[in-house]
Amino acid sequence: MKKTYLLPLLLVFALTIASCTGNDESEYEPVSPVVLDVTQVPYPKLSDYKFFVGEMKNLEPAYRVIPFKPASELFSDYAHKKRFVWMPEGVSATYDGDDNVLNFPVGAVMIKTFYYTDVLPNHTQRIIETRLLVKTTEEIHAGEGTPNSGWKYYDYIWNEDQTEAYLETSGNGTFIPISFVEEGETITTTYKTPANTECATCHKINRNLTGEIVIPIGVKPQNLNNVFDYGNSQRNQLQKWQSVGYLDNSVPGTINSTVDWTDTSKPLALRARSYIDVNCAHCHREGGHCDYVAMRFNFSNPDLTSFGVCMTPLFNVGPDYNYVINAGHFNTSELGFRITTNQPSQMMPIIGRTVIHEQGVEVIKDWINSMENTCD
Repeated sequence: MKKTYLLPLLLVFALTIASCTGNDESEYEPVSPVVLDVTQVPYPKLSDYKFFVGEMKNLEPAYRVIPFKPASELFSDYAHKKRFVWMPEGVSATYDGDDNVLNFPVGAVMIKTFYYTDVLPNHTQRIIETRLLVKTTEEIHAGEGTPNSGWKYYDYIWNEDQTEAYLETSGNGTFIPISFVEEGETITTTYKTPANTECATCHKINRNLTGEIVIPIGVKPQNLNNVFDYGNSQRNQLQKWQSVGYLDNSVPGTINSTVDWTDTSKPLALRARSYIDVNCAHCHREGGHCDYVAMRFNFSNPDLTSFGVCMTPLFNVGPDYNYVINAGHFNTSELGFRITTNQPSQMMPIIGRTVIHEQGVEVIKDWINSMENTCD
């Protein structure tokens, strides 16, 4: 009797399980755990957004929080950076030119964390801050009201235990003494998280002289048209964004792209111009903070004269510096002077660093000294 009834019973049970399992698999769709209400930001703690899973200090991105990296990175006192982007379901960014920031939809978030990997005295990692740029509203153009891009910036400062980051509410930034080892050299400085006015200095643009708006800096097709290692795959970043729905199909097949300035296999001029673009062009371009100065340092500018070669400086930094870039002579170029000084009134960039970037200086020096046609 047991054999007579056992087989049909097992068959019914198996069919029931298979039916339930099949339905679950066909109906299940992953959902991003990110919590973002653009009418409620900023939240008091970084963890409130749920951008990361597991221990927050590991910066392990949640579902649909996508890591990215521009071809060349902005120098910030040797801080390492991890960048991520997140967007709500059903919306995408659109193309607006090779060297213009992508047009992002409401709800998009840029997440950028600054950290050091060899901090003294214990040679440990320390995360300093996580900056957010959140697209809270549609852009308002001139003629329709006060110009507004819809982007808002918020800064979260990590605690000593590296368990949480809290919203910086003073608007003045913070000063954090730090000593660390970089390429075998011990560096001691006071790291400065940005004040609101400093954020605005770098992240603003005045398009067509219709009013200043806040925008991201590095998320341009020219900077993302390269391969990124996602851990389980390597893929062109623009293609990756398209595959997850973060970017539509308006991006052209050919893009005038920057390169990794540290990649010695690339031509020296491209490396130097890529470095200058990411560190200087957000100010020294049409509508940037330093629009009043004649130099145009954006990578897409093909004219070396307006790039500063043999250009007379607007400001006199000394009797030996007669040109912004003195072709063949780094040591008598205004650009060379400004990137090798820490004097606040004379250094370049004017904010964002407290130490000289020795490796970056060498690339610019080699490029200027390699120029064959002199200015005199």
